Amino acid sequence: MVDLLSAEKQRFVLYEYLLYFWKKKIWFVIIPPVMALVAFLGVQLVLNHAKYTGKAVVFTGSINVSDLTNPDNIMTKFPNVKNSVDVVVPEEKYVKITVKGDDEKSVQSDLHDIVTRYNQELQEHSQQRLDVTNAYLNSLDERIKALQTSIDHYNEKLNSSSLTPQQIESTTDLLVEAQNDLTKTMETANRIRSDLVFYEKPSVLSEAVAPSKSYAKESIASGLVFGVFLTFMFLILLKYVFDARRYYHG
Repeated sequence: MVDLLSAEKQRFVLYEYLLYFWKKKIWFVIIPPVMALVAFLGVQLVLNHAKYTGKAVVFTGSINVSDLTNPDNIMTKFPNVKNSVDVVVPEEKYVKITVKGDDEKSVQSDLHDIVTRYNQELQEHSQQRLDVTNAYLNSLDERIKALQTSIDHYNEKLNSSSLTPQQIESTTDLLVEAQNDLTKTMETANRIRSDLVFYEKPSVLSEAVAPSKSYAKESIASGLVFGVFLTFMFLILLKYVFDARRYYHG
């Protein structure tokens, strides 16, 4: 009979704990809010964040020079900026610049200055690259014209009947060489024209300053969840100790 009652009692352990939690519900009102406050203060202390954050995204386009796309190299170009500056490359062809500080106008000024100077360097390099490429393309076009003229001249000579067999052989060799050179030169020129068509110029995609994110909601929510979990663990331990003392001390 005793065993039956004991077994029957074991079936309602969960209900017993639920009743105990309900009786001690005041702890759910105390511990979770306290943990939420602790989490909030802890996050603010760890972050120690500035009041304002300025962010800009710059598209570097077809420029792949490390001096202009490497974050460390970009940082060294702005040693005199008073506010905190961070430069990252989240993905290829994109540079993200972040400026943090407590004064909105100062952050905005530093961000705009950095972005303007950096974009100017990109634009100058881009234009130089385009100028050099176009100059090279023009030289190839001139070369193509010269080779075409030579080919026409060789064809005219071969069509005349005044050449000796030795002259015919020599002119034919020159013609073949000129035609091969023309083919290679035209291929190079066409490839360069194709590169110019798909050439991507750098540009500033975004630039804005806003109050820094405090992560208040996230930290408070995490604190509340952890507080509820901690309250459950505390009450389970408290009930275990209470039941143990009652068992051993009657």
